[in-house]
Amino acid sequence: KGGFFQGRYYQDIAIERVLTAVAAGQERILLTLATGTGKTFIAFQIAWKLFQSRWNLTDAKGEGELTRRPRVLFLADRNILADQAYNAFSAFDDKALVRIDPADIRKKGKVPKNGSIFFTIFQTFMSGPGDTPYFGEYPADFFDFIVIDECHRGGANDESSWRAILDYFDPAVQLGLTATPKRQDNVDTYAYFGKPVFE
Repeated sequence: KGGFFQGRYYQDIAIERVLTAVAAGQERILLTLATGTGKTFIAFQIAWKLFQSRWNLTDAKGEGELTRRPRVLFLADRNILADQAYNAFSAFDDKALVRIDPADIRKKGKVPKNGSIFFTIFQTFMSGPGDTPYFGEYPADFFDFIVIDECHRGGANDESSWRAILDYFDPAVQLGLTATPKRQDNVDTYAYFGKPVFE
């Protein structure tokens, strides 16, 4: 914990563009950056700045003062990516970080709601008892900001089961991260999130 890491110039630009989009009320935001350019670092910096400023959707819409910290969800398609992000966000207080794990949910009988920065994979959120997915145990407005890592892998596709998660949490500002430029097989990603604020 602690220390300082100066971002690369393009990371700083990407962070600034996302924060500007959030401040302008943009609800769907896309970043297209090549593999290895630090998308997780960028996501951390954005979450950190929103967290420290106490930005949240209720207050951002003028419905109150900046009183509570945002609830941020980092959503990935593989455990290794969710685990890497969880570890990369270690500058946050341990009480703020929550790894949503199906074994813990079964053991406790409910989804975790205490915390500020949550990490899980689509498959965990889509699972659940019977036909009830775990994501439905959260109120639709529970998360203020959602980071969708590798969003080109199908999360924005209208036919994708992952899309149900994004649609359910529609009130949240959603940031898609991808290393894949627009092409025919991921056109849904660009239709959902819009033009990248940085590529």
